[in-house]
Amino acid sequence: MADIVLAPFNPKDEIALSILLQTSELSTEDITAEMLEHFVIAHAGRHLVGSAGLEAYGEAGLLRSVAVDEPHQGTGLGKRLVEALEEHAKEAGVRQLYLLTTTAETFFAGLGYKSVARGEAPAAIAATAQFRELCPSSSALMVKSLSA
Repeated sequence: MADIVLAPFNPKDEIALSILLQTSELSTEDITAEMLEHFVIAHAGRHLVGSAGLEAYGEAGLLRSVAVDEPHQGTGLGKRLVEALEEHAKEAGVRQLYLLTTTAETFFAGLGYKSVARGEAPAAIAATAQFRELCPSSSALMVKSLSA
């Protein structure tokens, strides 16, 4: 298996990213070109095998689009992607990183994310398409402090 390389999103990856997210049953309809500037992509050779994205709203951010293709699941790649995105978020001034999930609460809890009531989401996070429309109300809202 080829070594996995993490890198910032490159426009040449747009179609492969869309396929990965759709295969992972994650929404793509609200992803903008500006948002893609805050994505970390994983490649195995020339194949896109993972992603993680950020929507930054000042000190609050939304971790989204964390996906790993099936052959690379269970290898630690998801953790590497989240850690890389957390570093990117810190550099962007994010202090509290939120996420919504219906299937990976245990995974994110293992990375230090805590479940919180949806009513505790800051206004900027509650106003996102992910929160308002795309993720069901049954989704778990989780948060992690990125402060040292």
